[in-house]
Amino acid sequence: MSHMLIELYTATPAWTALDPVSRGALFARIGAGMQNVDPARVTPVAMGRIEQDVPHTTAEQFYAVWQCAERLDADDLLAAIGATGWHEYFTTTHAVGAAGTLQQHLAELAALPRG
Repeated sequence: MSHMLIELYTATPAWTALDPVSRGALFARIGAGMQNVDPARVTPVAMGRIEQDVPHTTAEQFYAVWQCAERLDADDLLAAIGATGWHEYFTTTHAVGAAGTLQQHLAELAALPRG
């Protein structure tokens, strides 16, 4: 079953302290690490800066959305990202879940126990 991986992330002081050459080296490691991810099974949907002028926004600076063929592919992508050293330079929150329809999601919400 198709899964979505959503990342929210913010640059750390370690990132902002890097010079352009060191940033380029990290980008090269990211590119090399992504070679281990099957593009037929993991698709980048969208990435960018989070707009802060919307209600209930997050304090994170950036987002990335990936569509993965299965949960295992999302796990593989997370492992590949982690292996690049990404988390040394960006605080990251991950959300992974099965892709569903609006009706399926509303049913999930309706099924939550009262409490």
